[in-house]
Amino acid sequence: MKAEGVVEADRIPPAGTLLQVTDRRVLPVLCLGMVVAMLTFVAPAPFFPAIARDLDVSVPLLGQVVAAMLLISAALGLVAGPLADRYGHRRLIVLGLASAAVCLLAFGLAPNFSVLLLGALAGGLANAAVLGPSLAVAGTYFAGPAARHALGWATACMAGSAIVGVPVLTAMGAVAGWRTAFIAAGSAVIGAAWLGAAWLPRDARDPRGLLRPQTLLAAYQPLLRHGPTLRLFGVAVLRAICWFGLLTYFGAFLGQKLQLSTGQIGLAYMLGGGGYFLGSLVAGGPLGHVPPRSLLIAGNFAMALLMGLAFSAILGPAGTVAMLPLAGFAGSFGWVAVATLLTADSPAGVGTTMTLHGSLFNLGAAAGGAIGGLLLALGGYDALAVGLPIFGLGSALL
Repeated sequence: MKAEGVVEADRIPPAGTLLQVTDRRVLPVLCLGMVVAMLTFVAPAPFFPAIARDLDVSVPLLGQVVAAMLLISAALGLVAGPLADRYGHRRLIVLGLASAAVCLLAFGLAPNFSVLLLGALAGGLANAAVLGPSLAVAGTYFAGPAARHALGWATACMAGSAIVGVPVLTAMGAVAGWRTAFIAAGSAVIGAAWLGAAWLPRDARDPRGLLRPQTLLAAYQPLLRHGPTLRLFGVAVLRAICWFGLLTYFGAFLGQKLQLSTGQIGLAYMLGGGGYFLGSLVAGGPLGHVPPRSLLIAGNFAMALLMGLAFSAILGPAGTVAMLPLAGFAGSFGWVAVATLLTADSPAGVGTTMTLHGSLFNLGAAAGGAIGGLLLALGGYDALAVGLPIFGLGSALL
């Protein structure tokens, strides 16, 4: 039997089907997409001091570029989820990867702050179109323990932007400048978009009629009436304020407060990404028997305390850098746990659910960047160390 609007060869295999050789390309390209989507957010931070100097702007103002990107992603994600459920996840993911290339190229070529904001528009689209749909595919293309394993890998690969992307870009930037680093990254991401188009499965689509505003609202109504899902969304917002608010200014903190070089900052991000990567694999593997809610509470609590300790600077440069991988390790538990709970228990479409989660997480992240910038302007890095972890602790208690 053929699904309406799509031939049999274009369908994602039923959940739990034994994967053939060609199917094994799905998870690697999902992981690559997660790396690229996160790179647009984390790559600018280590270069903030250099960009601020060259464009004659302040570091807090540059932080608002990332906040704007997150806000745009949050808004577009509300449309991206129903679009993915209706027209297929593959199309949206490929569009997002192409947008990420545009974002990075715009950052590298920007002659002024206004062009950075235009690049943020493309970056916001990239995040909205890639992260949620990729997690949706990972959670539904595979079944049972394999689904949590796939979600663990997809979440872990979000850290690839810090493990590989940031160190490579900072090393390149130290030699050839930050502009060259961003242009090279944007050029490479064009290849990632091609791989997405070639390797992702063509999932079944429902092309009947146009996607109207009332259709969008109808897609979200089951979520708005489901208390457990709303609670998870609240957790996502609070932990994002803490995590991304601190992460946005961590590179500037290391450079300005602790006097680390651009290369050393890149190394710190690599270590932090390594902790996040390892934690995601542990959450999806050895800790697979732990109830997701318990994992979520413990991870958010530890992440908030460790990030606050890192920004206190009381441990010195080495101790501060050591806190980042520990915080990343703990923080990754939250992503895996929330994704597991949402893909298993949501009363709505998985694409709609995961992109709404991504939108709310990005909304929280944008709020974290804005709140962090305000705290930095008013009270310096000490205010960041005290103010933002409160939101992380709140996410553990919600």
